[in-house]
Amino acid sequence: MFESDYMLNEARKFAELLARLMGLKADGKYEEYNDQFNEILQKEYDTEVEKLLALSEEDFIAALKLADYSTEKLNALSQLLYVFAQPFNADEETILILKKVLCIFDLLENEHHYQSFENIDKRKTIYHYFNTYA
Repeated sequence: MFESDYMLNEARKFAELLARLMGLKADGKYEEYNDQFNEILQKEYDTEVEKLLALSEEDFIAALKLADYSTEKLNALSQLLYVFAQPFNADEETILILKKVLCIFDLLENEHHYQSFENIDKRKTIYHYFNTYA
C-alpha cells in the first residue's frame, strides 16, 4: 500500500512539473523555463543538462544503471528530456538529447520491461527526426 501511494505521489509530482515546464515554454518564458528545468534536474537527478550532454551514450547508460532509478523516475527523465529537445531544431544539441531519450527508452524496455504507447510514438517521432536531419 505504501509503495503504491509513493508511486502515485511521484507520478503526480512529475505531471505537475512537466505541466509547469510546458506552460513556461509555451508562454515563451525561456529563461524561466531553463532555470526550472535545470533546478528539476539538479533536485531530482543530481545532474545538469551540460553534464548529460557531455556523456557518451555508453557512459549515460552506465550512470543511469548506477543511480538505480525506479521505472517511473527513468520515464520521467525521458519525458523531461524529450520536452527540453522540442521543437527539434536541426542542431547537435537536439541530436544528443534525443539520443539520450532513446537510451532511456531502451533501458526501460530491456531492463525494466516497461513500454508505453506514448514512448513508442515518441520513438517513432525521434526516428523520423533522425531520418530528416541527421
